[in-house]
Amino acid sequence: MEKIEERTVFSIPFGELNVFETNVVCHDFPFFFEKPVITLMLSGNKIIRSEEETFEFNERSVFIPPCNKELSIDIHPVFREPTKCLVLDIEQEYIDSVFSEVIENWHPDWDRTGIMMKENAVKKFVSSDESLWRSLTNLYNRRIDGSMYGTSDFLLSLSLKELIYELMKTNAKHILLHTDKAENMQNGLQEVVHFIKQNYREPITIKKLATVAGMSEANLFKKFKHSYNCTPVEYIIQLRIEHAKQLLISNPEIGIKNICFESGFNTLEYFYRKFTQITGKSPKKFKIN
Repeated sequence: MEKIEERTVFSIPFGELNVFETNVVCHDFPFFFEKPVITLMLSGNKIIRSEEETFEFNERSVFIPPCNKELSIDIHPVFREPTKCLVLDIEQEYIDSVFSEVIENWHPDWDRTGIMMKENAVKKFVSSDESLWRSLTNLYNRRIDGSMYGTSDFLLSLSLKELIYELMKTNAKHILLHTDKAENMQNGLQEVVHFIKQNYREPITIKKLATVAGMSEANLFKKFKHSYNCTPVEYIIQLRIEHAKQLLISNPEIGIKNICFESGFNTLEYFYRKFTQITGKSPKKFKIN
């Protein structure tokens, strides 16, 4: 049987780079990956086939195949120009650690990057985004550059971290992150939201919410803020103010002091301040209007 592709392996910190080259025309050549890998067409193109679709994998395109699913490819090399594909395999623990590092050092100005947006559930990822293919190309070029002896591991780690950061801004995040881990975190936050909705008129401590979520208090604050754009305390106050507004509208005969305590606030002064801050009106003016 004729050998279809030549494989060259390059070790890198926390992973492995593989380059597959071929000058052979082939049809329906099968391939399969058990874990997420990041691939880039360095030259030429391939036709990727699955049961659901067929698409063209072109030069400077980044493709993350679905896991545990057999695909097939067609290869038509250009004369004297081999088809060359780069396949990057990164240790899962390192991907998770880079994402955790981004979260721990999060700054509000980074919101526009989209990293904390909830990603769409995708089984494969294809992109021609320049920042992605350039990051992956830089990683490859640094690995094969023989003049970087002695500093290569440090620079390769920087390039790898940059690539992961760029991927986290896309739907690739859904594929690359541990699904069970992401689901457990999201389920914990949903349990917290449910608990708050059921008990917002009662005293609620952050310690109790952290127990409900199954994470530390500091982690809860960060995850909740990133998922709901407010802290757990701010969320509780919003629900209490909404409850107070409904009482002011539907039961105008009730005194403001009673509404304050009925809504879960401990002091009238704090209630007035938060109500005015959120609605733009004092409880008294809101009630009159």
